[in-house]
Amino acid sequence: MKSGLKVKTKIRIGKICYLNCLPFYHNFNPSESYDLDFYEAVPAEINGAMSQGKIDIAPISSLEYLNHQKDYLILEPLVISARDFSGSVLLFSHKKVEELDRAVIALSRESLSSAALLKILLKFKYKFENEFAAVDSNPQEMLERYDAALVIGDNALFYRPKEFVYKNDLSEIWWNWTEKPFCFALWAARREFAENFPEETAAFLRNLKKNLNKNLEDLEGLIKDGLKMSFLDERFSKVFGYLFNLNYGLDETMQEGLELFYRLAGRLKVSPRFREFEFFKSPGNSGTLS
Repeated sequence: MKSGLKVKTKIRIGKICYLNCLPFYHNFNPSESYDLDFYEAVPAEINGAMSQGKIDIAPISSLEYLNHQKDYLILEPLVISARDFSGSVLLFSHKKVEELDRAVIALSRESLSSAALLKILLKFKYKFENEFAAVDSNPQEMLERYDAALVIGDNALFYRPKEFVYKNDLSEIWWNWTEKPFCFALWAARREFAENFPEETAAFLRNLKKNLNKNLEDLEGLIKDGLKMSFLDERFSKVFGYLFNLNYGLDETMQEGLELFYRLAGRLKVSPRFREFEFFKSPGNSGTLS
């Protein structure tokens, strides 16, 4: 005898283990049409799992989308971006950034888009020639061995150097140079999954947007509940200002900034040529941001 119960679709979700993703995930629950299976890791590992088909939907590095355009559909308008400073994509150095020509620079292995952004800035803005070394993300050890260190995520946000070093926010340098915001990551679905399960993908996207907006409307509550952090914690105001300054929507200017980044990545020969943005279209809705 058949039970008549519909088996829920399981969606394998990439979960970046950084503070900047807390507004997406906190109190996010499955719906009646799908279950969630989370894979938590740093951005570079999320990118790898997504490209290998181990997860179905995730916030991937913006450069990961460029590298595998045919495999992904963007779930607009959800991104992680900054219009000026980000606070968590930082170049620490023993010299001013203007003095780093021919310097050897350590790059966090956790990064993809930020590493490409740094190479673009050094090559095209400053006209420098540099060498790079991909290493584990330990700011203090990186600076003990190299002239400068690119650090991202919570390690960058909370790092307190033992001695004086220069701190350069890459998205702020990008903004001052291009007058465009910078998009570090965007939510995407594997094309095969989205085409096979459009209803479930659409339901997930609706719920993700709703959950994000709810959390952003009460940042104080999000920090206290999501991080178990009280007002008395010295980090509270830092985290509040950090999350408040980030942007989570893909608007026209953000798209322009992404296109410029992709063109420069192509010139630098770190990625294939950009074709066009392809967005997931919810069933019955043909509208996109393209």
